[in-house]
Amino acid sequence: GEVGVYITVYDATAANPKAYGSEHFYFMELMEKLHEELSKGNFVKMRAALEQKGEFKGAYIERFEKGIVMAVGFDDIQALESVWKLHSTEKMNGLIQDLLINQALLKKLQATRIVLTTRMFEDEYTNCKNELLSRSMQRISIKTKQHDMELLQKLKNFQNQFNDDVQILQETEANFGKKLGEFMMVAKQILPVNMLKIKTVKEFETIVKVAKGTPRAAKKLEIIDKYFDIVKKLRSVLTEVEAAVCLPLLQMHKVCETERQREVKPQIQTLAKETLQKLRADADLQKVSHPGWGKRLLKSEHDLFLGLLSLVPIGTEAAFDINCLLDEYINDFPL
Repeated sequence: GEVGVYITVYDATAANPKAYGSEHFYFMELMEKLHEELSKGNFVKMRAALEQKGEFKGAYIERFEKGIVMAVGFDDIQALESVWKLHSTEKMNGLIQDLLINQALLKKLQATRIVLTTRMFEDEYTNCKNELLSRSMQRISIKTKQHDMELLQKLKNFQNQFNDDVQILQETEANFGKKLGEFMMVAKQILPVNMLKIKTVKEFETIVKVAKGTPRAAKKLEIIDKYFDIVKKLRSVLTEVEAAVCLPLLQMHKVCETERQREVKPQIQTLAKETLQKLRADADLQKVSHPGWGKRLLKSEHDLFLGLLSLVPIGTEAAFDINCLLDEYINDFPL
Protein backbone atom coordinates (compact mmCIF):
# COMPACT_ATOMS: atom_id res chain seq x y z
CA GLY A 1 0.00 0.00 0.00
CA GLU A 2 1.38 3.34 -1.10
CA VAL A 3 0.22 6.93 -1.42
CA GLY A 4 1.89 9.91 -3.01
CA VAL A 5 2.76 13.19 -1.38
CA TYR A 6 2.69 15.55 -4.37
CA ILE A 7 5.26 18.29 -3.93
CA THR A 8 5.22 21.58 -5.83
CA VAL A 9 7.55 24.55 -5.71
CA TYR A 10 5.17 27.29 -4.60
CA ASP A 11 7.78 30.02 -4.62
CA ALA A 12 11.51 30.29 -5.22
CA THR A 13 14.25 32.84 -5.66
CA ALA A 14 17.25 32.12 -7.87
CA ALA A 15 20.69 33.07 -6.60
CA ASN A 16 21.27 34.64 -10.01
CA PRO A 17 17.86 35.57 -11.50
CA LYS A 18 19.43 37.00 -14.68
CA ALA A 19 20.65 33.53 -15.68
CA TYR A 20 17.07 32.52 -16.50
CA GLY A 21 15.02 33.98 -19.31
CA SER A 22 11.64 33.59 -17.69
CA GLU A 23 10.20 32.67 -14.33
CA HIS A 24 8.32 29.77 -15.91
CA PHE A 25 11.51 28.31 -17.34
CA TYR A 26 13.27 28.73 -14.00
CA PHE A 27 10.52 26.88 -12.13
CA MET A 28 10.48 24.04 -14.67
CA GLU A 29 14.23 23.60 -14.42
CA LEU A 30 14.15 23.90 -10.65
CA MET A 31 11.54 21.14 -10.37
CA GLU A 32 13.70 18.84 -12.50
CA LYS A 33 16.85 19.54 -10.52
CA LEU A 34 15.00 19.22 -7.22
CA HIS A 35 13.62 15.83 -8.24
CA GLU A 36 17.11 14.71 -9.23
CA GLU A 37 18.57 15.75 -5.87
CA LEU A 38 15.76 14.22 -3.83
CA SER A 39 15.94 10.93 -5.74
CA LYS A 40 19.57 10.47 -4.81
CA GLY A 41 19.02 11.76 -1.28
CA ASN A 42 19.53 9.77 1.89
CA PHE A 43 16.12 8.24 2.61
CA VAL A 44 17.36 6.83 5.92
CA LYS A 45 18.29 10.32 7.14
CA MET A 46 14.96 11.68 5.95
CA ARG A 47 13.08 8.92 7.72
CA ALA A 48 15.15 9.47 10.86
CA ALA A 49 14.34 13.19 10.84
CA LEU A 50 10.63 12.35 10.66
CA GLU A 51 11.02 9.82 13.48
CA GLN A 52 12.60 12.51 15.66
CA LYS A 53 9.49 14.61 15.16
CA GLY A 54 7.34 11.60 16.06
CA GLU A 55 5.92 11.38 12.54
CA PHE A 56 5.67 8.67 9.83
CA LYS A 57 5.76 5.79 12.33
CA GLY A 58 5.21 2.57 10.41
CA ALA A 59 5.67 4.43 7.12
CA TYR A 60 8.51 4.32 4.60
CA ILE A 61 9.90 6.76 2.07
CA GLU A 62 9.94 4.52 -0.99
CA ARG A 63 11.16 6.85 -3.73
CA PHE A 64 10.67 10.22 -5.39
CA GLU A 65 8.84 10.02 -8.69
CA LYS A 66 8.98 12.68 -11.36
CA GLY A 67 6.64 15.42 -10.75
CA ILE A 68 7.76 15.54 -7.65
CA VAL A 69 5.92 12.74 -5.85
CA MET A 70 7.21 11.27 -2.63
CA ALA A 71 5.91 7.70 -2.64
CA VAL A 72 5.13 6.58 0.91
CA GLY A 73 4.58 2.93 1.87
CA PHE A 74 2.91 1.64 5.03
CA ASP A 75 2.96 -1.24 7.47
CA ASP A 76 -0.66 -0.86 8.46
CA ILE A 77 -3.75 1.36 8.42
CA GLN A 78 -2.69 3.19 11.57
CA ALA A 79 0.46 4.39 9.81
CA LEU A 80 -1.57 5.47 6.77
CA GLU A 81 -4.07 7.34 8.95
CA SER A 82 -1.32 9.24 10.76
CA VAL A 83 0.18 10.43 7.46
CA TRP A 84 -3.23 11.31 6.05
CA LYS A 85 -3.95 13.30 9.21
CA LEU A 86 -0.85 15.42 8.55
CA HIS A 87 -2.35 16.27 5.18
CA SER A 88 -5.90 16.87 6.40
CA THR A 89 -4.75 19.11 9.26
CA GLU A 90 -2.47 21.03 6.87
CA LYS A 91 0.68 20.09 8.74
CA MET A 92 2.27 18.28 5.81
CA ASN A 93 3.52 21.45 4.09
CA GLY A 94 5.67 22.55 7.02
CA LEU A 95 6.89 19.03 7.68
CA ILE A 96 8.03 18.46 4.09
CA GLN A 97 9.55 21.94 3.86
CA ASP A 98 11.66 21.30 6.98
CA LEU A 99 12.52 17.80 5.84
CA LEU A 100 13.67 18.54 2.32
CA ILE A 101 14.88 22.12 2.09
CA ASN A 102 18.15 23.08 3.73
CA GLN A 103 21.08 25.38 3.00
CA ALA A 104 23.13 22.66 1.32
CA LEU A 105 20.30 21.87 -1.10
CA LEU A 106 19.63 25.56 -1.81
CA LYS A 107 23.29 25.99 -2.69
CA LYS A 108 23.23 22.98 -5.03
CA LEU A 109 20.12 24.29 -6.74
CA GLN A 110 21.56 27.82 -6.89
CA ALA A 111 18.58 29.25 -5.06
CA THR A 112 18.32 31.51 -2.04
CA ARG A 113 14.78 30.44 -1.22
CA ILE A 114 12.46 27.57 -2.07
CA VAL A 115 8.97 27.24 -0.63
CA LEU A 116 7.21 23.92 -1.10
CA THR A 117 3.56 23.04 -0.98
CA THR A 118 2.09 19.53 -0.82
CA ARG A 119 -1.07 17.70 -1.83
CA MET A 120 -2.46 14.24 -1.27
CA PHE A 121 -5.43 12.65 -3.01
CA GLU A 122 -8.34 10.95 -1.32
CA ASP A 123 -8.70 8.25 -3.97
CA GLU A 124 -5.09 7.16 -3.38
CA TYR A 125 -5.70 7.16 0.36
CA THR A 126 -8.87 5.05 -0.05
CA ASN A 127 -7.18 2.60 -2.44
CA CYS A 128 -4.24 2.24 -0.10
CA LYS A 129 -6.55 1.68 2.85
CA ASN A 130 -8.45 -1.03 0.99
CA GLU A 131 -5.20 -2.66 -0.05
CA LEU A 132 -3.92 -2.69 3.53
CA LEU A 133 -7.22 -4.14 4.74
CA SER A 134 -7.09 -6.96 2.23
CA ARG A 135 -3.34 -7.56 2.50
CA SER A 136 -2.44 -11.02 3.71
CA MET A 137 0.06 -11.07 6.52
CA GLN A 138 2.20 -13.45 4.52
CA ARG A 139 5.82 -12.42 4.52
CA ILE A 140 7.27 -11.26 1.23
CA SER A 141 10.86 -11.80 0.16
CA ILE A 142 13.31 -9.02 0.91
CA LYS A 143 14.64 -9.61 -2.60
CA THR A 144 11.58 -7.78 -3.92
CA LYS A 145 12.75 -4.62 -2.12
CA GLN A 146 15.96 -3.35 -3.66
CA HIS A 147 16.41 -0.58 -1.11
CA ASP A 148 16.02 -3.05 1.76
CA MET A 149 18.58 -5.34 0.16
CA GLU A 150 21.05 -2.44 0.00
CA LEU A 151 20.38 -1.57 3.64
CA LEU A 152 20.81 -5.20 4.65
CA GLN A 153 24.20 -5.31 2.96
CA LYS A 154 25.22 -2.15 4.81
CA LEU A 155 24.09 -3.71 8.09
CA LYS A 156 26.23 -6.77 7.33
CA ASN A 157 29.25 -4.62 6.51
CA PHE A 158 28.80 -2.64 9.70
CA GLN A 159 28.48 -5.78 11.79
CA ASN A 160 31.79 -7.13 10.54
CA GLN A 161 33.52 -4.10 12.05
CA PHE A 162 31.22 -3.96 15.07
CA ASN A 163 32.20 -7.51 16.04
CA ASP A 164 35.78 -6.34 16.49
CA ASP A 165 34.69 -3.25 18.43
CA VAL A 166 32.67 -5.36 20.85
CA GLN A 167 35.58 -7.72 21.43
CA ILE A 168 37.91 -4.80 22.20
CA LEU A 169 35.31 -3.28 24.54
CA GLN A 170 34.99 -6.56 26.42
CA GLU A 171 38.76 -6.88 26.82
CA THR A 172 39.00 -3.26 27.97
CA GLU A 173 36.18 -3.78 30.47
CA ALA A 174 37.87 -6.89 31.88
CA ASN A 175 41.21 -5.09 32.28
CA PHE A 176 39.62 -2.04 33.87
CA GLY A 177 37.58 -4.29 36.17
CA LYS A 178 40.82 -5.52 37.73
CA LYS A 179 41.75 -1.97 38.69
CA LEU A 180 38.60 -0.78 40.45
CA GLY A 181 40.45 -0.53 43.76
CA GLU A 182 43.13 1.66 42.22
CA PHE A 183 40.50 3.83 40.51
CA MET A 184 38.60 4.45 43.74
CA MET A 185 41.75 5.09 45.74
CA VAL A 186 42.97 7.73 43.27
CA ALA A 187 39.49 9.23 42.93
CA LYS A 188 39.11 9.56 46.70
CA GLN A 189 42.35 11.53 46.83
CA ILE A 190 41.00 14.21 44.51
CA LEU A 191 37.35 14.33 45.60
CA PRO A 192 36.27 17.19 47.87
CA VAL A 193 36.43 16.07 51.52
CA ASN A 194 32.71 16.28 52.24
CA MET A 195 31.54 14.74 48.97
CA LEU A 196 29.03 11.93 49.53
CA LYS A 197 27.73 11.41 45.99
CA ILE A 198 28.97 11.82 42.44
CA LYS A 199 25.86 12.97 40.63
CA THR A 200 27.05 13.05 37.01
CA VAL A 201 30.05 12.23 34.84
CA LYS A 202 30.29 15.94 34.10
CA GLU A 203 30.66 16.72 37.80
CA PHE A 204 33.43 14.13 38.09
CA GLU A 205 35.15 15.51 34.98
CA THR A 206 35.22 18.97 36.55
CA ILE A 207 36.78 17.60 39.75
CA VAL A 208 39.45 15.79 37.71
CA LYS A 209 40.14 18.91 35.66
CA VAL A 210 40.79 20.90 38.83
CA ALA A 211 43.03 18.13 40.19
CA LYS A 212 45.08 18.13 37.01
CA GLY A 213 46.03 21.70 37.74
CA THR A 214 48.01 20.53 40.76
CA PRO A 215 51.67 19.40 40.56
CA ARG A 216 52.46 15.75 39.77
CA ALA A 217 48.77 14.95 39.28
CA ALA A 218 48.93 13.80 35.65
CA LYS A 219 50.72 10.49 36.21
CA LYS A 220 48.66 9.70 39.27
CA LEU A 221 45.44 10.18 37.31
CA GLU A 222 46.22 7.71 34.51
CA ILE A 223 43.58 5.26 35.73
CA ILE A 224 41.00 8.07 35.76
CA ASP A 225 41.92 9.01 32.20
CA LYS A 226 41.54 5.37 31.25
CA TYR A 227 38.00 5.45 32.63
CA PHE A 228 37.13 8.53 30.59
CA ASP A 229 38.59 6.91 27.47
CA ILE A 230 36.33 3.88 27.95
CA VAL A 231 33.21 6.00 28.44
CA LYS A 232 34.12 8.09 25.41
CA LYS A 233 34.61 4.95 23.31
CA LEU A 234 31.28 3.50 24.47
CA ARG A 235 29.50 6.71 23.51
CA SER A 236 31.22 6.71 20.15
CA VAL A 237 30.42 3.05 19.39
CA LEU A 238 26.77 3.32 20.41
CA THR A 239 26.32 6.61 18.54
CA GLU A 240 27.61 4.79 15.49
CA VAL A 241 25.12 1.98 16.16
CA GLU A 242 22.30 4.53 16.16
CA ALA A 243 23.42 5.94 12.82
CA ALA A 244 24.42 2.70 11.09
CA VAL A 245 21.81 0.33 12.55
CA CYS A 246 18.90 1.94 14.38
CA LEU A 247 18.08 4.53 11.73
CA PRO A 248 18.36 2.21 8.70
CA LEU A 249 16.10 -0.27 10.51
CA LEU A 250 13.32 2.35 10.29
CA GLN A 251 13.37 1.90 6.51
CA MET A 252 13.40 -1.93 6.59
CA HIS A 253 9.93 -3.09 5.59
CA LYS A 254 8.04 -4.98 8.27
CA VAL A 255 6.33 -7.10 5.62
CA CYS A 256 9.72 -8.67 4.79
CA GLU A 257 10.46 -9.58 8.41
CA THR A 258 9.67 -12.60 10.56
CA GLU A 259 7.80 -12.17 13.84
CA ARG A 260 11.10 -12.55 15.66
CA GLN A 261 12.76 -9.85 13.56
CA ARG A 262 9.89 -7.52 14.38
CA GLU A 263 10.63 -8.09 18.06
CA VAL A 264 14.39 -7.74 17.67
CA LYS A 265 14.28 -4.46 15.73
CA PRO A 266 12.80 -2.29 18.51
CA GLN A 267 14.96 -4.08 21.08
CA ILE A 268 18.09 -2.93 19.26
CA GLN A 269 16.76 0.61 18.89
CA THR A 270 15.66 0.88 22.52
CA LEU A 271 18.85 -0.63 23.94
CA ALA A 272 21.07 1.77 22.00
CA LYS A 273 18.94 4.79 22.90
CA GLU A 274 18.60 4.00 26.60
CA THR A 275 22.28 3.14 27.03
CA LEU A 276 23.36 6.34 25.30
CA GLN A 277 21.11 8.28 27.66
CA LYS A 278 22.85 6.68 30.65
CA LEU A 279 26.23 7.54 29.14
CA ARG A 280 25.38 11.23 28.80
CA ALA A 281 27.68 13.53 30.76
CA ASP A 282 24.68 15.01 32.58
CA ALA A 283 22.82 11.72 33.26
CA ASP A 284 21.90 11.05 36.90
CA LEU A 285 24.43 8.47 38.10
CA GLN A 286 22.36 7.71 41.18
CA LYS A 287 19.89 5.96 38.87
CA VAL A 288 22.59 3.83 37.25
CA SER A 289 23.81 0.57 38.72
CA HIS A 290 25.21 -2.72 37.50
CA PRO A 291 24.42 -5.60 39.89
CA GLY A 292 27.63 -7.50 39.16
CA TRP A 293 29.88 -4.53 39.73
CA GLY A 294 27.78 -3.45 42.70
CA LYS A 295 28.97 -6.58 44.49
CA ARG A 296 32.58 -5.59 43.92
CA LEU A 297 32.14 -2.37 45.85
CA LEU A 298 31.55 -1.85 49.53
CA LYS A 299 28.04 -0.62 50.30
CA SER A 300 29.56 2.59 51.67
CA GLU A 301 31.15 3.26 48.25
CA HIS A 302 27.95 2.87 46.24
CA ASP A 303 26.78 6.49 46.36
CA LEU A 304 30.15 7.75 45.25
CA PHE A 305 31.23 5.18 42.70
CA LEU A 306 28.57 2.64 41.71
CA GLY A 307 26.86 4.77 39.07
CA LEU A 308 30.12 6.09 37.69
CA LEU A 309 31.75 2.67 37.40
CA SER A 310 28.60 0.85 36.27
CA LEU A 311 28.67 2.75 32.97
CA VAL A 312 31.56 0.54 31.85
CA PRO A 313 29.82 -2.87 32.09
CA ILE A 314 26.39 -1.45 31.18
CA GLY A 315 27.73 0.10 27.98
CA THR A 316 29.84 -2.93 27.09
CA GLU A 317 27.01 -5.39 27.67
CA ALA A 318 24.64 -3.24 25.63
CA ALA A 319 27.10 -3.31 22.72
CA PHE A 320 27.44 -7.09 23.07
CA ASP A 321 23.66 -7.61 23.21
CA ILE A 322 23.09 -5.35 20.22
CA ASN A 323 25.68 -7.31 18.28
CA CYS A 324 23.90 -10.60 19.06
CA LEU A 325 20.48 -9.16 18.20
CA LEU A 326 21.78 -7.63 14.99
CA ASP A 327 23.34 -10.94 14.00
CA GLU A 328 20.01 -12.66 14.61
CA TYR A 329 18.12 -9.99 12.65
CA ILE A 330 20.45 -10.19 9.64
CA ASN A 331 20.58 -13.98 9.52
CA ASP A 332 16.81 -14.36 9.71
CA PHE A 333 16.56 -13.18 6.10
CA PRO A 334 16.64 -16.22 3.82
CA LEU A 335 19.03 -15.14 1.09
